Amino acid sequence: MKKVLCALLLVIVMCGSVMAAGSKVDSGILTYLGTTEGEFQEALDDLRKALTPLIADEEARREWEDYDLLEGFLSELVKSRRVVHFYDSLLAMQMALRARHIDEIVLPEPVVMYLVANNPKDYEIQFSLNMMPSTISFGFKAGNNALKKDFDAAIKAMKEDGTLMLIEEKYIKSLGTNEPEEVKFTEFKGSKPIKVAVTGDLPPIDYIATDGRATGYNTAILAEIGKRLKRSIRVMSVDSGGRSAALASERADVVFWYRNTEGLKTPKKVGRNLKGVMRDTQGAGIILSEPYYEWDTDLVVGRSK
Repeated sequence: MKKVLCALLLVIVMCGSVMAAGSKVDSGILTYLGTTEGEFQEALDDLRKALTPLIADEEARREWEDYDLLEGFLSELVKSRRVVHFYDSLLAMQMALRARHIDEIVLPEPVVMYLVANNPKDYEIQFSLNMMPSTISFGFKAGNNALKKDFDAAIKAMKEDGTLMLIEEKYIKSLGTNEPEEVKFTEFKGSKPIKVAVTGDLPPIDYIATDGRATGYNTAILAEIGKRLKRSIRVMSVDSGGRSAALASERADVVFWYRNTEGLKTPKKVGRNLKGVMRDTQGAGIILSEPYYEWDTDLVVGRSK
């Protein structure tokens, strides 16, 4: 069941490219935590097999509340088999697309818009989906409830006083093609530093500049939280797939975590209620803060012709 839950989002977002009947499409995504690439592929194939007959079933379509929104790209699900490839970094995924080892990559809308704006000759948006809201939270090692509580309180206060909105406007909405400006951290002598692992795999949300500095939206959020907690922040870089290990080994106290917050209901004939699909499974030993950023759309991106 968990494999099926993990796969539904990818089924939906990857059915936008028009391919010849029976063709194979190689799709790249950042590594999902909590499942293997093989398990993900098996679930994707199983779900494709289960959903395909329903497309021609008028009775099933009537009871399927999301069908009208999905009709066009569900038909593409019949035509093409998506083959999933996990990548532990955005750079590796971009290189694979450039080398035509994969046909498309799937990323959040703010990330795609930033990449396309800065590389209009390299990328082409193929498909968008406006019905899968996803959120970013901070992840902590299970048992680190005190730090989670402190972060939750800071996030709540930043929402209430408008600070989150101001940081989003500066580092995401009005950024355009600009490089995010450097974020200054305040040092607090005598405080125990908070070690935070960033990936750089969601620019400009989670971003590492060309000179290796962690900057952008998440870093600005961290700098503000550090001020409010009167704690120094130490930022390090890890691959997307290494976040759980960084927490488990206590190399990091905090990582960024993002997940889908709302799934889709399928007809009763599928035999499953797929509400609550998570983009990144939380996994054992992880606790999450309150979410502090949300986007509504994922985009499928291909190489420009």
